[in-house]
Amino acid sequence: MLKKIFIFAVIMLSASQLTFGQAEFSFGNSKQEIKSKILNQNSLSKTEFSITQSEKKPVISFLLSLILPGAGHLYAGRMDVGKYFLASEAALWLTYGGLSYYGEALDKDARTYSVIHSGLNKDGKDDDYFVNVSSYNSIYEYNNEKLLRGEYDEIYDVSSHFWQWDDPLNRDNFDEQRKKSERMFNSRKIFTTGMIINRIASGISAFILTETPGSKVSFNSEVTSSPDNNNIDGFKINFSTRF
Repeated sequence: MLKKIFIFAVIMLSASQLTFGQAEFSFGNSKQEIKSKILNQNSLSKTEFSITQSEKKPVISFLLSLILPGAGHLYAGRMDVGKYFLASEAALWLTYGGLSYYGEALDKDARTYSVIHSGLNKDGKDDDYFVNVSSYNSIYEYNNEKLLRGEYDEIYDVSSHFWQWDDPLNRDNFDEQRKKSERMFNSRKIFTTGMIINRIASGISAFILTETPGSKVSFNSEVTSSPDNNNIDGFKINFSTRF
């Protein structure tokens, strides 16, 4: 009985080993087939795609140039042109600032001159007061004329607005200095107009230069394998830009 059981166990063990080997062989064949299919699929696969940058807006270039000449050209990538508008803007501002500084210096010197030669107190006085000081030899002369004309609301208080020129020539000198200062301030209007024109011209230029096709960025990828083996030979990426 034990002999029969032993013989039966040996037969079953041999059968199970044979079945497992066949299954392993079958699985191995399936794995080879799957790998072969994948490699055949990728033997010459290519992937291409491109990213096109959003086109820059001419209106934005125009508006930026209105704020600061040259800014629209910077946005459009054309500072080779924008630098001239930016330089013009800087020159206009420097000239404007120079005229303002010089005009203020002349006005300050003129008022100091009037204090010395007419005895007035310049603190808290407006421009109209100094215009009258340059036109009349004294506050009395000024007030008398206002009385004759009936312009009573324009009469000055002698205690706070007194002046009396020591020499009519000094009054004329003061008047000349004051007018020169005014000319400096008035000249700034020319450069203010120049700034406006420069902004408009810069805006138009930037608008036109921005109306060009947007730049394009392209990527190409390629996977290659030899038909003679089941291994991947290489992977290649190409990168290109167009402006």
